[in-house]
Amino acid sequence: MVIGMNERIRTVIMNSRGQIVIPEEIRNNKGMKPKEALVLIERENELVLKKESDVARQVMAEEPFWAALSQKALEKIWNNKEDDIWETYL
Repeated sequence: MVIGMNERIRTVIMNSRGQIVIPEEIRNNKGMKPKEALVLIERENELVLKKESDVARQVMAEEPFWAALSQKALEKIWNNKEDDIWETYL
């Protein structure tokens, strides 16, 4: 379903492991590549899914000093444990 020029609604089914498939049309429209990192944001009664590169770009544009400071801090603790890190700091 198309709502506006840049908005679409699609229904996806979550499997028993909590996984969903992002429809090919949406992946293509958003320039998403296989194995691309995404950020899932829980905000009140909604879930927002964004490309990690878009989130990083937004943070850098809004607060360059804090973004640089955060990047250095996260580099020390990241160690390929993204899910654990997000759970700890969110």
